[in-house]
Amino acid sequence: MTDWLPHLDSRRAALAADGLARELKIAEGAGIRLKIRGREVVSFGSNDYLGLSTHPRVVAAAKAALDEFGAGATASALICGHKTIHERLARALAEFKGAERALIFPSGFHAALASIGALADGDASVLLDKLAHASLIDGARLSGARVRAFAHNEVSELEALLEKESPRRCLIVIESLYSMDGDAAPLAEILALAERHGALLLVDEAHATGVLGERGRGLVDLPSLSAAMKERVIVLGTLSKALGAQGGFVCASEKISRAILTGRAHMFSTALTPASAAAALEALALIDAEPERRARVGEFSAYLRAELQRLKFPTPSTEGAIVPAIVGNEQRALDCAEALFERGFFVPAVRYPTVKLGAARLRISLSAAHSREECERLVQALEVSLR
Repeated sequence: MTDWLPHLDSRRAALAADGLARELKIAEGAGIRLKIRGREVVSFGSNDYLGLSTHPRVVAAAKAALDEFGAGATASALICGHKTIHERLARALAEFKGAERALIFPSGFHAALASIGALADGDASVLLDKLAHASLIDGARLSGARVRAFAHNEVSELEALLEKESPRRCLIVIESLYSMDGDAAPLAEILALAERHGALLLVDEAHATGVLGERGRGLVDLPSLSAAMKERVIVLGTLSKALGAQGGFVCASEKISRAILTGRAHMFSTALTPASAAAALEALALIDAEPERRARVGEFSAYLRAELQRLKFPTPSTEGAIVPAIVGNEQRALDCAEALFERGFFVPAVRYPTVKLGAARLRISLSAAHSREECERLVQALEVSLR
């Protein structure tokens, strides 16, 4: 019988040799101003796209909820964990997205597992974009459904899969804005395919909500869809990126929401902390009240993409907050990230298995809390570090 412990040692050594080992880092501070390894840095690594995690109104809302509801929800949502603050947030999210109903989860990852797991089963097929987030992949695998992947944003390949999987029930799973490449899905074409083939469509709007679309509503415009398509589209989102809080959500029709509500992942998990729900609710209001935050992210995104192209690092033309600089080799990505760190910037090196081998990159995440001067200094540091 083989001992586990030597196996774990050899596996870690192999990861380290390939530049793929991971270690927890302690980040002191809040927002984009952090201290890591004793050095004060400007972070271009978080998903606090609108800078709302430190907004005084958001912080105050969380503190007030702590006083009113306590530190934890204390039970699953279906027992007694769904407080009035959760219901207010759910209603606000449904209105924000133009959906019949919204459900709240402790994390975006959890929302993905819960929604796919509740809808798909052994008689269904889940058709995944190959660049879909790990939570979507895991949700599909754990559901027991037959899982098929199609090349990133390749509508013709998706259509061929839909025809091949007929007459099985199909659930198409994509992101509206992809988290590592920062490019957008061809939503109109995929929506048309879903309608034509009677498929459900789950769209992860984690990185678009609050930043893109009309008034920051994301790239899926539910109110503009036909009544038939509104019944078929599920919008997944997170409270922990542009909304600056913690948690996840699903917006869908009443019929689909009820199916997810009674799924195992929702039924057997303690509800989101009330303080996080209160923070997210206040952040939703600020998306409308302070539209200049979205405008700043758009301005910084356009500037940085143009500068990276000047440095011979092509980037997608999407206006989102995610700007990748693909360097290829895993160790080189680590070296570039370390060089930036020495110059006062934290930019994570993203490597396999987050992206495919040989496609390592610096993943630059922009925030409304950044200044133009900080973006310009980052470009100067990148020019040196990426040589």
